[in-house]
Amino acid sequence: MEPTTDLATCLLCGAGASPALNLPRFAGASCQACAQRVGHLLVQEPTLLTDIWPLLADDAELEEPEPTVQRADGKTVELRQVIAEMKRELSVEDRMKLAEMYGEIGLIREQLEECGRVLVAAPAAALAQRALDVLFSAELCSPRGIEELRGRLFPA
Repeated sequence: MEPTTDLATCLLCGAGASPALNLPRFAGASCQACAQRVGHLLVQEPTLLTDIWPLLADDAELEEPEPTVQRADGKTVELRQVIAEMKRELSVEDRMKLAEMYGEIGLIREQLEECGRVLVAAPAAALAQRALDVLFSAELCSPRGIEELRGRLFPA
């Protein structure tokens, strides 16, 4: 779904959202600032969001030792470090493509985290919309996701 230039009210902060990033499952929209706030939460505190995105809690693979690889200089490092270095070179568009690919191959936690990184980068509205479409899909987000997020972003 494409973002719209119509002025809508953000379901998270209550301010006007233009462009409005559509959240059709919740019959409303998000503003760009709140989308970015959601991204920051996903990147910085994903374990606090498991009631919104239950698949963030899938930590079975974290119990296994991280594979290591040997660099050209002979130094052995964790594979996770090499992947993080490679991802730093990606454009925001490429990170969104990576998030979509993660979903296709069943790496949902990684998909959610990449969508968070896309939102943090404050991309064009079309990229933010793609990330939100993934994050707030019925398959990934709890039915009370917007209400829970509102409370996390704007505690009373």
